[in-house]
Amino acid sequence: MQFWGERQEPNPVEWLRLEQFGRGASSRLFYNEVPHPWWHRHGGHLDNPEDVLYSFTHADQATQINFGLDTTTPEGRAAWTREYEALSELAPEIVKKENFIYPHQLPKAVSQEPHFQRVWTTYRQQTLRNAIENGVTAGSVAAGDAAAAIKFLGARNQLSVGQYVQGLAGARPDLAQSEGFQAAQRVFAAIGLGDFQPDQTTAEIYDHQFWTEFDGHFELTELSMREDLPNLIANPTNRMKVEALMEESHQQLQA
Repeated sequence: MQFWGERQEPNPVEWLRLEQFGRGASSRLFYNEVPHPWWHRHGGHLDNPEDVLYSFTHADQATQINFGLDTTTPEGRAAWTREYEALSELAPEIVKKENFIYPHQLPKAVSQEPHFQRVWTTYRQQTLRNAIENGVTAGSVAAGDAAAAIKFLGARNQLSVGQYVQGLAGARPDLAQSEGFQAAQRVFAAIGLGDFQPDQTTAEIYDHQFWTEFDGHFELTELSMREDLPNLIANPTNRMKVEALMEESHQQLQA
């Protein structure tokens, strides 16, 4: 509430403003402000104020632009193009023309539920290992480069691209002469990820940028991950638990 508590106006007359006792503008929040509304201002108890009240901090920033048009039809695609171009001219730094894509062509969003993300991370890393192994089998990747790249990317069971993307971004100039870094560059070029360059104009961390491009390049989806679960989790009991957790998460998202 804008004029309550530590921000209370020193002039007692200001305490009688509409924002204090009526509904007025009292439901508007500043950035990073934690909402603490009175129950009568919003017609009763709020189960979750973060969901009911508008907040920049907790706003939905993942949903893509949606004009409510059916882009599976030629008319809908034409109308969508006009709306997107108009919005891009108004805010070119936010709505970039190079990011243009129809809603029906967008890939399904990956759940951020922690249990799902653990399995998804394992699936990503297994896909990367398989791509490197297939490259060695096909002859496009040297066996020595594959071994050096795997060693550079991390431990025996976990692969981390943190050092690699920092080297590409110039944050780790000491890696330029590293044999492992150079081998990783050759390996990623051979499997189709040689053009990746970290974008320093966004707040998204380099690792997430890499894995996002990786998911798109290898067309990773939840469906393909479910099909590959027997290869990821050998124990049938553990696999059933993971499937149950994924199904529960899916139902919660649908609700």
